[in-house]
Amino acid sequence: MTTLAGAHLIITGGSEGIGLATARAAARKGASVSLISRGEEKLIQAASQVGGECDYATADVGDPVATSLAIAKLVERQGPCDILLCCAGYAVPGYFDELAVEEFERHMRVNYLGAVHAIRAVTPAMRSRRRGHILVTSSTAGVIGVFGYSAYSPTKFALRGLAEVIRSETVAHGVNVGIIYPPDTKTPGFDRENLVKPRETAAISGSIQPITAEKMADRIITGIEKNSFQIFADPTTALLARASGLIGPVLRRQLDRTVARAGERSPR
Repeated sequence: MTTLAGAHLIITGGSEGIGLATARAAARKGASVSLISRGEEKLIQAASQVGGECDYATADVGDPVATSLAIAKLVERQGPCDILLCCAGYAVPGYFDELAVEEFERHMRVNYLGAVHAIRAVTPAMRSRRRGHILVTSSTAGVIGVFGYSAYSPTKFALRGLAEVIRSETVAHGVNVGIIYPPDTKTPGFDRENLVKPRETAAISGSIQPITAEKMADRIITGIEKNSFQIFADPTTALLARASGLIGPVLRRQLDRTVARAGERSPR
């Protein structure tokens, strides 16, 4: 079990949506919360909503130097990062052949590499302390491709792969890794998506009742406390993810044993 009371939780993309809702929920559990986002004005407003000793730093997570510096500042002020929640991301739905190539590149830079940069900034200290918790935010669209999300969905599939590898490389060092799979969630980002969705995508979304950011945040908090590798808020996403990887837990344990044996022969 992971205890949030007294833990330093850093959230990228923490100025709105699921990130901000989780920040509020974690603060109620006694965590020291730090937020990272691009806009200082939104961060100030978000920090006031979280309350307590909530800290913040501005950074574009797509910039590795800026992200590293922001995390270093927060660690200097609030102490080592115990839990990192990578929540920064966005989606611009559209038809594959009508989206600009630059949109695909930007999705990958923010959604995927943004998590890479943040994780790289905290893992050395977590390894040396032999404790820590890292979470990345995938999506139902990271389990199954959804019409209109050709720029977004691949980044969420990539985050699943990243979490699998990071888990494998850090489990022996006492670091927990988790993947979050939000379904459609009522957030400012979701509202922005609805303005530009192709009609087919809107039809799919129209058949789904979005959950609240607060409900997703509650599931994330529970997942952190239970050290869950996969965190879901709806049965459909859970079924899709688990049915596509029934042998995953067995295979991961087998790989862990192989890695442990190799590590004994050649310590890092």
